[in-house]
Amino acid sequence: MQNLPKTIKSCGNTSNLLSHVKNIHKAAFLDMNKEYSQVLSNVNLLNIHSETITKTNEADSEPAVPSPEPLPSISTAVSKYIHVDNPVPPPLKRQKSIDESFKNISAYSESGNKTLQVNNALIYMICKDNQPFTIVENDGFRNIMKITAPHYKLPSKTTLTRWVDDKYDALSAVFKNKLKCLENITLTTDMWTETMSMRSFLGITGHFGICTEIFSITLGVYQSFDPNTSNHIAEMLLKSCSEWDIDVDKVSAVVTDNAASMIKAVDLAFGKKHIPCFAHTLNLVALNAIQHCPELQNLITKVKTIVTWFKQSNTASNELRKATEKETKLIQEVSTRWNSTYYMIERFLELRIVIHDIIFRHRTAPPMLNASELSVLSSVLLVLRPLEAATKEISGDRYCTSSKVIPLVHCLVLKIQPLQLEDSLANELKSFVLNEIEKRMGAIERVTPLAIATVLDPRYKKIHFRDALACSTAVAKIKDLMKNTTQNVEMSESDSDQSEKQEESFSLWDHHHKLVSKSWKSSQSDDAISDELSIYLRSPVSGRLNENPLEIWQDLKIQFPKLYKIAFKYLTIVGTSVPSERLFSKAAQIVNQQRNRMKVSELGII
Repeated sequence: MQNLPKTIKSCGNTSNLLSHVKNIHKAAFLDMNKEYSQVLSNVNLLNIHSETITKTNEADSEPAVPSPEPLPSISTAVSKYIHVDNPVPPPLKRQKSIDESFKNISAYSESGNKTLQVNNALIYMICKDNQPFTIVENDGFRNIMKITAPHYKLPSKTTLTRWVDDKYDALSAVFKNKLKCLENITLTTDMWTETMSMRSFLGITGHFGICTEIFSITLGVYQSFDPNTSNHIAEMLLKSCSEWDIDVDKVSAVVTDNAASMIKAVDLAFGKKHIPCFAHTLNLVALNAIQHCPELQNLITKVKTIVTWFKQSNTASNELRKATEKETKLIQEVSTRWNSTYYMIERFLELRIVIHDIIFRHRTAPPMLNASELSVLSSVLLVLRPLEAATKEISGDRYCTSSKVIPLVHCLVLKIQPLQLEDSLANELKSFVLNEIEKRMGAIERVTPLAIATVLDPRYKKIHFRDALACSTAVAKIKDLMKNTTQNVEMSESDSDQSEKQEESFSLWDHHHKLVSKSWKSSQSDDAISDELSIYLRSPVSGRLNENPLEIWQDLKIQFPKLYKIAFKYLTIVGTSVPSERLFSKAAQIVNQQRNRMKVSELGII
């Protein structure tokens, strides 16, 4: 008899089946529950692992390490209950809403917040990284902007130039308002010739103090058509002050190099307010002293020849890098910077053993210096080291330098004079250096602004003056300044009193009463000035050499109110024109092959 298939009743769902297994096959139901719970936990772990890989791929440019294959038991268990093609399901992505999409598009509209942010970032990049305006026309830059900000519309070169001009005008207006509030400002200026088009420029920077800090600002870069004429330089200095609304009377000093045209130009524009650049004077001291020693020049030439050979030989340079722990390189001399000669010799002596070994292995190498010559160079460094330290000390523009000039000259002499040198060439150099210091800096204590700044610096006062007459002259000048300050205050108070008071009755003795009052105030004022200055000078010198003198004066301001105003004026004067030289180092980076047709106005703005 044929067996017929068994028919099982179905109700269209699995509820009855689940109840049957739960009630009749209890052991199987418990096993199934445990296995199913384990599967769910494994699936959750896989999802977490998938999300981690996805985030890593989005953050890194390199491909992420592929996820490990799931365990066979997990894969099998999952396949029993879940139909999946991929063991690691992809993360869910939420589609942006219509409102979010429109907000994103509107943010990149002409006046959208994202557009304004990118515009400002683009202007910053042009000015900070010395990029040409034509960068917006470069295919590579346009491509990266298309990928990172597809809704952003790149400006043209002309538009970008206009944006930079507008930004400059806005910032200039802010700084003009700040400069109007200043009581004193120091100017530094220097000339520079751009070698690509052989144009000469005059750079001007301003320096001023606010509370306990010194700030610097670039006032302008002007093309000079007659750089050696003092009248032309004076006109450009006054033009810069006019453009920035700087009152000429508020210019406390102008620091330049020792060129005769510069000194005369400052006298024509501002009167007797010129201060010689101390760093430039130090440079002349070292250069002239070395030039007076022909034997030393020959040794320096030998070192320079070896350094040049290393720079031109890839093999020798690679051997030098491998032989040194920090891949140290040799330093080449720059003829206009004496300290570059110092650094070249210092680095050469530091690597002399390695250099000797490399030169010994190459037939084409220049001859190495012998032991006697190396000993001479070591002694030469002892003579030049104080000059290098003084140059580094005075070249800052964020701290007080005017008060350091006279103490540094004194310390230089005291440091070099006692040197006991065995080599005759080093002793000869020592004599020339001391002679140059006396020749070029012997009268430095008679430069009134520097002398006043030194006396009013609580760290130095009068202890570094060698010329008693110069010191007493500076103290007398301080007294005069205090009297003028007091008289100005009294005159303003008297004028205000007279405007408020009205004559009520006639008196023949009015003038007599005024003379008596004036005499009494003058006597009292002179005593107060004398007491304030003498108390300050008699107090001990501050031993905090590395502290900001402007911060020290904040503590002394209540005790010496008249002296404080004068001290603030002279301590905020800079001692060098190094800021102007740094300005032209920046200008040399701006005017490059990509920007060789830049206008003078654009150079000054950037």
